[in-house]
Amino acid sequence: MPASASRRAAPASGARLSIGQVLEQLREEFPDLSHSKLHYLEAEELISPERSPSGYRKYSSADVDRLVFVLRAQRDRFWPLKVIKEHLQEHGVDDDAATVTSIASRPGPTAQLQPVRLDRAGLCREARVDDELISDLEQFGMLPESVMFYGAGDLEIVRAAKALAEEGLHPRHLVMVRTAAQRQAHMIRSVARPRSRPADPAAQGGAEDLMRDLGESMNSLHAALLRSALRED
Repeated sequence: MPASASRRAAPASGARLSIGQVLEQLREEFPDLSHSKLHYLEAEELISPERSPSGYRKYSSADVDRLVFVLRAQRDRFWPLKVIKEHLQEHGVDDDAATVTSIASRPGPTAQLQPVRLDRAGLCREARVDDELISDLEQFGMLPESVMFYGAGDLEIVRAAKALAEEGLHPRHLVMVRTAAQRQAHMIRSVARPRSRPADPAAQGGAEDLMRDLGESMNSLHAALLRSALRED
């Protein structure tokens, strides 16, 4: 189980949390969790918090446990919501389900990364590269230029680029990879955005989930096509 999960304090018996308190409690493990995501999971009947007399959502300890299971099943097992719902209907959040941990062999394109905030020297240090590789990645559009701090996604890019460069594939050789990723992202957004309505938090959450699912499917297709191509003589 993730370390952050073991530190997650459960609501006292009978206590109820507001939506803001739930987001705060789960922020360490799920930094991208949002109001719209919770509204969407409720609309899809994955969670069902009680309502106060004034209409505010109130989450019990069982609601939070169920929510954590849903989020981990999405993130770590890449289960679609339909599969998660079927599992919950059949098994509930049983002992095995409550200990869902990261069993994926590789992170998908929407995998949640441990947040970091690095300056340029820190990025070089963490990725164990020199400044020249960072400059090359900037030159060929794989890292943003003239920024003060870099995040987890930037670190992931640099580490992957380092591994490729060690085998002779330098950033200048990888422009087609960057271009393909940008085109795929554009396709996914073009499908998901029409389903997101600013005034409807559940619809926004649904669009976010759709982009996630499409990203994972696109990643799987790319991996399968690449494996097939590498087997060809």
